[in-house]
Amino acid sequence: MDVKKYRKILLFMGLMIAGVILYTVILQLNSNAMEFLITHKFLALCLSELIFLFPALPLYLLMTKQKLNNILHFKPIGWKNAAYILFMMILLTPVTALLNTVTAPFFTNPATSIIDGFTIKELPAAIIAIAVLPAVIEEICFRGVILNASRGMSIKRAAIINGVLFAIIHMTPQQFLYTLFLGIIFTLFAIHTQSVLSSILAHFLANAPNTVILLIMLDGQETAGSSVELNTEFFMVIGLLIVISTVFFLAFLKVYKQFKRHNAARKIKNA
Repeated sequence: MDVKKYRKILLFMGLMIAGVILYTVILQLNSNAMEFLITHKFLALCLSELIFLFPALPLYLLMTKQKLNNILHFKPIGWKNAAYILFMMILLTPVTALLNTVTAPFFTNPATSIIDGFTIKELPAAIIAIAVLPAVIEEICFRGVILNASRGMSIKRAAIINGVLFAIIHMTPQQFLYTLFLGIIFTLFAIHTQSVLSSILAHFLANAPNTVILLIMLDGQETAGSSVELNTEFFMVIGLLIVISTVFFLAFLKVYKQFKRHNAARKIKNA
């Protein structure tokens, strides 16, 4: 494949990573700012998301001489697509649970430390910081800018590259399989609907229920490292999840085919 097709992708990824590194260095050099953010969890989480977008996106537009409206597509997806996406995300729940569970004995789940510091009374703030903001900002970055930079690639290649980069930027081994899988799914949604709104909705639906469940489970409790052990019970859970995931994923594939046909017909109609 022509290396030139990767240049814009690598440029934006480099700018995002540079922004994260710069943000980290500034915090390390400024103890007062670090202490402030430690005691203000909501603000810290918001800043950790915004740093992916700023200054990376303005610099990217300047360096590539592109316009924002040519990169980001916020076309209305319609209620049928919204319903399809909601149903498909429900069907994918066992698969994502399986992917999260298989890595649990080996790595600490960062979600618990992220939730730590919020109480059940702060659920709206937690939803905004953990579900809404990541869904909007990360989708703009990946299913917006990076997917746009993948023009000329096959759908399969663009989705896989997008998923891999999405997993890498999370920088958490425990979430790698989960974010890789969802990154690919979100990319397919955005490609077929020709709108980042579809992946924003899917991303929100992936994060929001987990946020609510974890907050309820961990409210008022001290969090620690992973407590999952490789015992008989663990393997029984994995086996059960594999069976359930297989059944639900086959159902997902059927709905996904209908989703593709719906959007193909929609594209012809709007041509």
